[in-house]
Amino acid sequence: MPSGRKHAVALTAVLTLLATGCGGGQSSTNASSSAAPTQPGAARPPAKASTPALIPPPGAPPHSVRVPVLTYHRVHTMPAVGQPDLIVDPANFAAELEALRASGYHTIHQSQLFDALYKGGSLPAKPIIISVDDGYVDDIRTILPDLQRMHMVAAFFVITGRTSEPGFLSADQIRQLDRAGMDVGDHTAHHLDLPALPSSELRAETAGSRQALEAILGHPVYYFAYPFGAYNGNVLQAVHRAGFTLAYTTAGGITERTQAPLTMPRVHVGRAETPGGLLSLLGGT
Repeated sequence: MPSGRKHAVALTAVLTLLATGCGGGQSSTNASSSAAPTQPGAARPPAKASTPALIPPPGAPPHSVRVPVLTYHRVHTMPAVGQPDLIVDPANFAAELEALRASGYHTIHQSQLFDALYKGGSLPAKPIIISVDDGYVDDIRTILPDLQRMHMVAAFFVITGRTSEPGFLSADQIRQLDRAGMDVGDHTAHHLDLPALPSSELRAETAGSRQALEAILGHPVYYFAYPFGAYNGNVLQAVHRAGFTLAYTTAGGITERTQAPLTMPRVHVGRAETPGGLLSLLGGT
């Protein structure tokens, strides 16, 4: 079979599975709470419910919501390890959060996005998700204090195989993010190019990494971010079979859809971005 046709068949199979619901992972009896609109900076975002089960109901109808998902990697002064464009200056990061708050944006949890997509849940005015990839220690040292100071939440996608490496979050620090009310998602075990992996290694980087992260946190994990934004039909199937129900790419966009929960777009925030420029990316103030 030609490679293009194989890819199309694989994508069709994944979409069929998603349409009938996903039963991966453990479930919880706790339902996630809907967000009540608040004035910027007036109150903390709704507390994260304890391990809500984010499993799409069978036969969910097509639905979309406008929720920009921002992507950060490092918040650190230069020089620092990593690609320069992915390293945002701490003062600029704080200014961007201030600009978002002043413009009326409200950060939300993954469970709130899920409920809005699949259960008709309400969202605050100008909802937004802040996501942070890779699991650098910046998450605890710089990003978390800024978020807490501004009463915001974020989703941190960690690389589970790097918890013993210098410069990356330890298991205790990952739990600290979770206890602080942040969302913690999976970013594979070793940040490899997933489409290039054989099936056994692909399972280890998806299902195996999810199991490792759940062992650290002590509860199910339903959200995932692709290294380099790279995926194909085989990768989508592996992510679905691993039990993830929301997965993020590096493709640009500010609308999330039930028709594509495993290929959700995000907005990259690079080093050169300004607070005003970020607001422009989101459609102005």
